[in-house]
Amino acid sequence: MYVLLAGLCLMCIAVMNVNAADDIKKKVIGKWEITIPDAPDEYNQFDVEIKEVEGVIIMNFKGGDIDIKEQKFTLKDGKLTSNLYVGENVQIVLFEEKGDIKGTADTSMGKLPFVMKKKVEKKTK
Repeated sequence: MYVLLAGLCLMCIAVMNVNAADDIKKKVIGKWEITIPDAPDEYNQFDVEIKEVEGVIIMNFKGGDIDIKEQKFTLKDGKLTSNLYVGENVQIVLFEEKGDIKGTADTSMGKLPFVMKKKVEKKTK
């Protein structure tokens, strides 16, 4: 009896983890402005578009002299991560905190937190 209850609890936790993973994927899709306050000027402001293609999160981002397309993210522990090269190797991590999407860029300067602000699309008449 106890083994059965423990098994059911584990299954419920697994389902909740899958739902949380799908939840962050759905929440990051769209167009964003990213600001990295502690980064050098040419690396502190980006326009970003995030989409899902065949279950994979893909990011296109542009800012300063950086224009990266089709950057793939992997899901691990409820966070989306990607490694990219922008003059140095940088790990990007996207996560949800208190209902907001936030992130960090792990660079040679350390982990730089960044702010993501969803762009409001203007409706055309």
